[in-house]
Amino acid sequence: QQANQPSRSQQSSPRVSRPRTTVACEFCRARKLKCDGVRPFCYNCNRRGLACTYRP
Repeated sequence: QQANQPSRSQQSSPRVSRPRTTVACEFCRARKLKCDGVRPFCYNCNRRGLACTYRP
């Protein structure tokens, strides 16, 4: 090992920040999934072919 090189566990990778949605759809809320909040269909519902509903 070289003393000047940090180990791989000490190196941090850049994190991608996603905008936080204020409301999750019913499916994502029930399954405790990350919901992107896109209407009329969020990513998870669109991928599964489900009706995407939001609580008022």
